[in-house]
Amino acid sequence: MSHLAIVSAADLANAQDWTAFGRLLNRLKIDQAMSFTAIQQRAKRLKLPRDLPPATLSPVMKGRRPAKEVLTCLLKVFEVPQADQVTWEETWNRLAEAQPPGPIPRFDEVSPRQLGIHAAITADDSFGDLPEYVSRDFDDDLRKHISAGIERGCFVLLVGRSSSGKTRSLYEAVRVVAPNWPVVQPAGTGEIVELLDGPRQRTIVWLDEMHRFFGADPRLTKEHIIRLLQFPAIVVATLWPDDYLKRKTPRGLGAPAEVENDRRLLELAEVVSVPDVLSGSEQAEAERVAETDTRIRLALDVKDAGLTQVLAAGPDLLHRWEQAPDPYAKAVISFAADARRLGVLSPIAQNAFESAIGGYLTSSQRVDRPRQWLADALAFGRQELHGAVSALAPVDDGEAGLLAGYVVADYVAQHIRRTECPPRSAWETLISTADDAEDLRRLAAAANARMRYCHEEEALRRLFDLHGMGAVELADVLFRRGREREAADLLRRYLRDVPDDRSAAHRLDHIVTLAQRIDEMRAASDGDLEAGWRLAEMFVDGGEADALRARADAGSLLAEEDLAALLAERGAVDELRERADRGKQPAANSLAELLATHGRVDALQARADAGDEAAARQLAKLLASDTTVDGGAIQTQLAFLRRRISSGDEAAARQLTALLFDLRNEAELRREVDAGTFQAAERFVALLNATENVDRTLVNHLRAHGLDADGVPYTPREA
Repeated sequence: MSHLAIVSAADLANAQDWTAFGRLLNRLKIDQAMSFTAIQQRAKRLKLPRDLPPATLSPVMKGRRPAKEVLTCLLKVFEVPQADQVTWEETWNRLAEAQPPGPIPRFDEVSPRQLGIHAAITADDSFGDLPEYVSRDFDDDLRKHISAGIERGCFVLLVGRSSSGKTRSLYEAVRVVAPNWPVVQPAGTGEIVELLDGPRQRTIVWLDEMHRFFGADPRLTKEHIIRLLQFPAIVVATLWPDDYLKRKTPRGLGAPAEVENDRRLLELAEVVSVPDVLSGSEQAEAERVAETDTRIRLALDVKDAGLTQVLAAGPDLLHRWEQAPDPYAKAVISFAADARRLGVLSPIAQNAFESAIGGYLTSSQRVDRPRQWLADALAFGRQELHGAVSALAPVDDGEAGLLAGYVVADYVAQHIRRTECPPRSAWETLISTADDAEDLRRLAAAANARMRYCHEEEALRRLFDLHGMGAVELADVLFRRGREREAADLLRRYLRDVPDDRSAAHRLDHIVTLAQRIDEMRAASDGDLEAGWRLAEMFVDGGEADALRARADAGSLLAEEDLAALLAERGAVDELRERADRGKQPAANSLAELLATHGRVDALQARADAGDEAAARQLAKLLASDTTVDGGAIQTQLAFLRRRISSGDEAAARQLTALLFDLRNEAELRREVDAGTFQAAERFVALLNATENVDRTLVNHLRAHGLDADGVPYTPREA
């Protein structure tokens, strides 16, 4: 059948804009039942000159003008006959002549709001969109970094919390250094690839909210940035500290390629930390500016929030949430904030609020909802403060008058419900309504960090079903939960469609290799608690500890040392004790250090009396030290670490969770798990494992299956 029977010549002749053209391309895609990933894979097999990633294709199908080469490659993927291709290309030429792309604007021609700067509070005598800029301590360094880019290009990254002033500072620095350079604001990595394929010219590449490019397809890489620097380009970006830390901090030799890619990319950047509290000199400068700028004066007069946050009306937004007129208005804002913290960046559709809201209400509130509760709650959330900022902002779908949904103010998302895990209704609604691949990836990662592995599986399964992505991650979740055959079958099906995915092939080989050992352990675990624990561990760590035990028991001292370190990291006191009692010195050393860290004097004394020299040494150190715990000092240290995390210190997250582990503060670690804090889940389970008389079956169950939305150990349906 000719493809012009699917899209007729008349259809192409009637296309008057790129939106209509994109709909016709989408008709070819639907006719061949191809996902974006399938299109990309076929383009690779055909060895076409363009990769055709989903990040390029999705905007084209929605009405963005495709590059001529992208169109040619798409038509070849869809196997459009040459004669029909001519008709398509003639239509492209006609639309290109009628709607030529506009020139790239100069930086000084783009408004601050377009570049992502928050609307500021207003005053009766306000003049202009922005209050006068209050100089920051890091301005000189920032401008030096950008100035260097005029000759050789630069990549500058500002790391700071929401409403800390990082985008405004970046705007002021570029406005001083390169105001007449053209500026582009790519929506995805696909647009960066198109920019690289075009003519070289000096350009500012504005990557505000850089988290959008992590996990994208294609993924932004260090090589992309290096090629941009050769233009030369001034590449500037902003990022939240938690996004920076979890990608910048390496996760060991076995880290996935994506994690290593992000780390390499961030190492290329000149990083400028943006505190969310003014220093003494900055405060003095603000007081000087306040003499002539009423908005700065109003902001300084608020004592319970920082200048930059007040300028964006942050405190009033939080007060409105706290003092909402009814539970429905508060719940609507809470759900929107939870969605943002879980990584959903797409607008939230109105019907999503209706299905998610139940988990935020009591039983009587669910039953007695007023008829207009949702309309009234959304109206409350949308109400602007100081004429500019609202907790919820409506977003269109690209056409005037058509509501796509709502987005929450970043400041609200960061400052409410941080240590509360969203209810089941929120998870289920977000996963079932999310269509964007990156939203689903972030939902899965958020569920993993919070030990909500059931929701991680749901998000990855939807990602796989909708986009053909995430097969390896989904297989890992299935394997961890003891469903190795299902994981292997999934990877085999995926590899039939995408045979060149080496990561999936390696993962399948690994599962197949472990299958025989798993069958042996499963047979031995019948009625044997120790074998059952080892089997559960096998699924959680993919055989890492099992392989080390085998090598250590065969006489490898290096393996013995590595095993002792691994067991100590997991809080496995019982196994360390058992190996130490068998004369394994690395285990004795690790056990003594762990007991000393937790201040378990009686346990150390018992081992020292039995002749354990490592325990005797640690006991002597412990008794010689001042073991009095200063609660005030500890709280000061915790607050200090949290401030360092807020300012982008890459070691602070590790130190915080390690300190809570050392303090045996199970409650605080559990709160950090619910908040999704980096490494909190691992430290929480390790602390449980290190507890005396621990139920190891429960610990291994938590490692494999995690928690449900209510925070209790999850019970698999098959159980």
